[in-house]
Amino acid sequence: MYRGTFFGKSFQCPKKGSLPLKKLEEEFIMSIKRQTVSIGEAARLCGVTVKQIRHWQDREYIPEPQRVVCGERAYRQFMNEDLQIIKKIKRYLDAGFRLNSAAEKAAADILEENGGAKDA
Repeated sequence: MYRGTFFGKSFQCPKKGSLPLKKLEEEFIMSIKRQTVSIGEAARLCGVTVKQIRHWQDREYIPEPQRVVCGERAYRQFMNEDLQIIKKIKRYLDAGFRLNSAAEKAAADILEENGGAKDA
């Protein structure tokens, strides 16, 4: 058996090379793509602070994440796409760009990766 963990969740697969393993790997990859993380985990994964993420969200540099309601509170849940734009903004900031320029460049990068920007 092949065992591992991802985001603190354990998984178990049959021996490598077996036919069911391929199907399980595909299902696992699909579950990773749907995986959401809290704002604290997003900050840790992207190398920024929770305060930065909230600020960028308030300034509309990053999209509004989905929220999970628990009692009277609504917790932010970030998807992989959200993490990618946060990481890109961080990379541009580290390269010396100002926040608004970094956010614009990150958004342009995402558009280009998703099929390119359309000419006006």
